[in-house]
Amino acid sequence: MDFGWVAAAVLPLVGILPTIGDGVIRAADGPLHVHRIFAMTTLLQHGQLWPRWIPWFHLGYGYPVFNFYPPGTFYLGGLLGILGISAPVAFTLLAALAWVLGSLGTYGLARRFLPGSAALLAAMLWSYAPSRLYEVWHQGSLPQMMAAALVPWVLWGLVRVAQQPTRRNAVWLGLALAGMTFSHQPITLIAALFVAPATVILPLWYGRREGQTVRRLIYTFGGLMLGGGLTAIFLLPLAMELKYVLSARQAPDVIPYLISNFLQPSQLFTQPLPMDLTDLRFELPETLGLVGGIFSLLGLLALIRRKYFAVLLILGGALAFSVFMLLRPSLPLWETIPFMAQLRFPSRLLRVGALFIALAGGAALLWIPEHWRGAALGGGLTIALIAALPLVYPNQRFVNWPNLSALDEVRMEEVEWNWGTTSYDEFNPIWGEQPGWDAAIEPETYITDPMRVFVNRLDMIRQYPDLQVEELGGMNYRITVATERMVRFRQFYYPGWTATLNGQPVEIYPEDEIGQIAMDVPAGEHTISLAYTGTPVQAVGALITVVSLLVAIGLVVVNPAWCRGVRAGRPYTTEQQPTIEENDALPHRIGYGVVAGIVAFALLNTLVITPNTLLFRYKSPADSPAYMQTAVHQSFGGVFELLGYTLDQDSVAPGELLTVELFWRAEQPLNGEYRPVIQLVNLPITEAWGAVEPFFPGGGKTSTTAYPLDRFASEVHSFPIFETAPPYVGRISVQMLDASTNQPLPLPDGSNRLLLPPLIRITGNGEEIPQKLDYRFNDAIQLRCASVTHDDQQFTIDLGWHVLASMAQDVTLFVHGYDANGEQIAQNDATPLANAYPSSLWLPGQNLRDQHTLPYDPAIVQIGIGLYTPDGRLSLTENGQPIADNRVLLNLEDNTCGG
Repeated sequence: MDFGWVAAAVLPLVGILPTIGDGVIRAADGPLHVHRIFAMTTLLQHGQLWPRWIPWFHLGYGYPVFNFYPPGTFYLGGLLGILGISAPVAFTLLAALAWVLGSLGTYGLARRFLPGSAALLAAMLWSYAPSRLYEVWHQGSLPQMMAAALVPWVLWGLVRVAQQPTRRNAVWLGLALAGMTFSHQPITLIAALFVAPATVILPLWYGRREGQTVRRLIYTFGGLMLGGGLTAIFLLPLAMELKYVLSARQAPDVIPYLISNFLQPSQLFTQPLPMDLTDLRFELPETLGLVGGIFSLLGLLALIRRKYFAVLLILGGALAFSVFMLLRPSLPLWETIPFMAQLRFPSRLLRVGALFIALAGGAALLWIPEHWRGAALGGGLTIALIAALPLVYPNQRFVNWPNLSALDEVRMEEVEWNWGTTSYDEFNPIWGEQPGWDAAIEPETYITDPMRVFVNRLDMIRQYPDLQVEELGGMNYRITVATERMVRFRQFYYPGWTATLNGQPVEIYPEDEIGQIAMDVPAGEHTISLAYTGTPVQAVGALITVVSLLVAIGLVVVNPAWCRGVRAGRPYTTEQQPTIEENDALPHRIGYGVVAGIVAFALLNTLVITPNTLLFRYKSPADSPAYMQTAVHQSFGGVFELLGYTLDQDSVAPGELLTVELFWRAEQPLNGEYRPVIQLVNLPITEAWGAVEPFFPGGGKTSTTAYPLDRFASEVHSFPIFETAPPYVGRISVQMLDASTNQPLPLPDGSNRLLLPPLIRITGNGEEIPQKLDYRFNDAIQLRCASVTHDDQQFTIDLGWHVLASMAQDVTLFVHGYDANGEQIAQNDATPLANAYPSSLWLPGQNLRDQHTLPYDPAIVQIGIGLYTPDGRLSLTENGQPIADNRVLLNLEDNTCGG
């Protein structure tokens, strides 16, 4: 037995134990998925074998969550619920299971080309990758955890079937692919970017040495098709019925939002900092990790040294592509590949990229002679664990529900606005003019009857006083009306809903206002029943899945001679696999040591280090955060104090991100909601070139009413600068708004905003200005074009400047109007660019468009302009020749700027 399997299963223990608490971690998505697990449990208990519609979601209008969001992880949670395990406990168990599965999958995949010790290091690097810990403590997306854990199993299945094209390996691949697909769509789509080329490359590669290339391709594609068939119960309705929900309509802000979430190159390989326990929201980094990056670089070099060029090309190419897709230059691919842009967060690539970092990092042990690898493995595991410890300790509070019910989900929607447990209400059916965000009807009844569907009460109270309703239990009603009329039910209309009237099928349709289920009821007393029975597409998908499951069982159980994996009359054997040190399993003594060390440290960390020390953490004073660079201590309305900020940028390019971290502390107990507004503004504060308005604190819909006075909150604001931003300088503006009035809180001096002192330069030279003129002021500023227009009120003078050299002083522009005799009859001096960009800050090479005015006077026939400082006018030349009076004379018909 390869004891490395046991060691790989134990590796995540140090990270798992801190996640066990009173409830679940209050991460961004964690509570949402607890409610989905509870919903799956409830629907299974009501006899639904494959639930799709949740009646009490979306404030009691119902929601097709499980028809469009992969239900696999929730199905596992629902099965645990049937066994009596609560939804929060099921969530924690499944998160731990995903952690262990991912570690085992990484180890198994690495063992196809690495010795046991190197494979175990790869499993360690995967288990404690920053993205894995970010997922646990910040994101909390249980399906994403599970799907990311199954990625190595899918790739392992591809390698297995390409090496040994047997039926069982094809089934292995199909099952792994089905598990990933049933877990999370974004990870499945991202993994497909790597699976698709590997489907062709791996069979061709192994076929060139072992032959039977066509057979390998057939078995590989067969395994993938089997995976597709197994998931048809979900994928077929998803594809065919997506048109019925809002998700099919790409929101107009998808691309800008995607652009704002690309990582900066400096983020790719960073070491997570120790967390600050006083910080209400310590920002966990989105990164591949410094230690993982170093190990992977050493591993790739080791592969070169060992001349394992095929593995090098595959790993290096996958890792390079992962890094590329995290950065802004990959935007055209995100826009081109179907559905990629709708993922919105390029950082999702980190979950898959972490696997390639881990595999390459494990190869670093190939530098070490075999007899020293045990010691080197111990050192590598220790380094990987120490690097991860800043992210292992609890940095979010736990949340629990003593008696979880459907009412808790309804209340969550009312407070946090995550309709139907989604971020964008993307599964809202398309019918109706309004989204259905009104308050739920008698929500307390959902505690005992979560499947209850109400008849629309407004029909009875406002429109049809003769309408009488008696609920008979379930979705059965006795309805009496005096005349024929429409009756509406508080459920969104969606294909698959059916109804009977007195036992006979009756037509239902979506009413116009909200898209509720409606039917026409004739006069008299009637018995009406509603049921969600599904659509033909859903039935076909279920049938394909059942058939595929039978095929998978048959491929494993039945073993006719013509299906055996035979090559040239001989069965495929381990010895024929073109692997690297395949049989170099982890020695038992090393495996025992690893398991003992991990278990011992996990207990020490949980029982001693976490509760009794501040190792690997900080605990700052509430008014002096450890990571704050510059103190401000500015009060906003006596409600919040801006303690200070951390700013590592002094310039930013148009279209790129500007990042500033602010530190806030409440000055009094809060009974209202507040949110900050952060902008990059020009110096006169007349224009903004980028802004962000997050909910506060923490960028999520979190109430500020319970904001503690003895802690602070860090807030990282990253926002893109407008593509049209000119090459000026600006300052970061900070406001705090009262969410109820949308008015900013005043500062002690009466202003409504604070401008942070540092100047932020927008890089670039600006739009090119065609050179129609060649006037040069002190050989530092060139006037390239000038245009004069007028109306009845004023002359407008458009100027195009090109900077030749830096200026030590700010200049002022004089604008004079002259009559036919050359006498000055009007004047309007002003600083260039309305003082939005002082000329002492201009940089050589910049092109600046300027505009000035002069009061209109019909006697003016010529306009003169020039530049001066307190020391006098700047010298002026044209085409190298001095100009009298150091002024440019413009005729009223001049139009060299094209304005």
